[in-house]
Amino acid sequence: MKISTPEAQGISSRSLLRFIDKLEEQKIPVHSVLIARHGHLVLEAYYKPYEKDTLHRMFSQTKSYTSLAIGLLASQGRLSLQDKICDYFPEYLPGKVHPWMNEMTIEDMLKMETCHNMTTYNKTSTTENWVRSFFQTIPTHRPGTVFMYDTSASHTLCALAEKLTGQRLLDFLKDRVLRQIGFSEESYIMPDPFGVSMGGTGLMAKPMDMMRVGLMLLNGGKHPDDYGQPDGRQVYPKEYLDCALAFQTPTIMSSTRDWGYGYQFWKMPDDGFAMLGMGSQDTLCFPKRDMVIIMTSDTQGIPNGGDMILNNIRTEIFEQLSDDVLPEDAGAQKELKDRLADLTLPVLKERGEENFRETVNGKSYFFYPNKDGFKRLRVIFENERRGILEYENERGIHQIFFGMGRNVSCLFPEYRQLCVSSASWCDRDTLYICSQLTDESVAAIHFKLIFSGDGTLTLLMRKTEETKFNEFQGVLTASL
Repeated sequence: MKISTPEAQGISSRSLLRFIDKLEEQKIPVHSVLIARHGHLVLEAYYKPYEKDTLHRMFSQTKSYTSLAIGLLASQGRLSLQDKICDYFPEYLPGKVHPWMNEMTIEDMLKMETCHNMTTYNKTSTTENWVRSFFQTIPTHRPGTVFMYDTSASHTLCALAEKLTGQRLLDFLKDRVLRQIGFSEESYIMPDPFGVSMGGTGLMAKPMDMMRVGLMLLNGGKHPDDYGQPDGRQVYPKEYLDCALAFQTPTIMSSTRDWGYGYQFWKMPDDGFAMLGMGSQDTLCFPKRDMVIIMTSDTQGIPNGGDMILNNIRTEIFEQLSDDVLPEDAGAQKELKDRLADLTLPVLKERGEENFRETVNGKSYFFYPNKDGFKRLRVIFENERRGILEYENERGIHQIFFGMGRNVSCLFPEYRQLCVSSASWCDRDTLYICSQLTDESVAAIHFKLIFSGDGTLTLLMRKTEETKFNEFQGVLTASL
């Protein structure tokens, strides 16, 4: 991929610095930012412990990859967008198929105009087949009429692609397109409990993978290394992209985003388009500005977090853009380079005030009976900079390592998910610990421990993860 200074592409390095600073001021947990203009990469930033080669959960960006697979199959004549989806899955149909289900086309599903008003499968179920649920759930309305965000439609389209090709969806895309453009070999899509790739939410890939695909899309299906070249290598059918990236259906009233929707792609203001994933995993493409912006973050639990990011892009970057080459600013470029080298996930800051540390260090608190089976908890301060949150439940003793005023890496117990944790005393009797999950689960688990002088402990727990970690939600009481 071509690399350039920001100024050579009409972007001020100082505007990028302000963008980075603004995200930090607003306490948005950003994981990576990549920006390209005119086919040139001008910014590549990773927030430790994330690195260039770290696979990241992309959530609903996966839907767009399912769409790309369907588009390839259509261009090969292996299916038509007007085909009825029921014709491909007779094994999952109920004895009497509802007429609205019977008339649903592949195109209806691509546009999120199915006959269901929500996702049909239970995300936590290991017994109910996720694809079968799409056909067995009673319709609420006629297909092709209204936009309703339905992840089970994407999942079923993924199952269709895998049924027709005999391959995993991402392997099929790699063989035909993605490998050509440098998409990472180690990337994968997590499977559902029944072996189908989670085509609506399961993609694990690198931010640079997203950039390469974003440039390919903005370049009309041509190879990203041939960006802007009329005779560039065509690696994906432009005819399908012309439809997939166009406005296909309004989303007003059915989504917080009223920009419109294509074929598993979101529309954006000024004729832009995007692949969007939960928690602000975003591939943002702006044809009029000739820009692609990649964001990975965790805005779950942050009201309007995604909108805050978009607003910062508008005010700190778009409003400062120039159509002309800008004078090189060596000082700002060095300042930006130094700033990027020091980026890290948010850390709880130490207040340095008197606290209960010595009073509670290493003491065991025993929980009152509770539904999640927590038995005991203690906090061990190994030194001034590192501690352990140790809890015992019905499955044994488990430890979460944390830093004081810094992040410490470990595996979150039982779930075996990578995380970084930091802690601070937010009052003399209140210890706050935040574990940020950085694995297939991208979320945060929050612990607030309030110690009382009479030997009782009140534990407030909150999780932002969508389907797991349910025991870390609520209030418990313990005593010495």
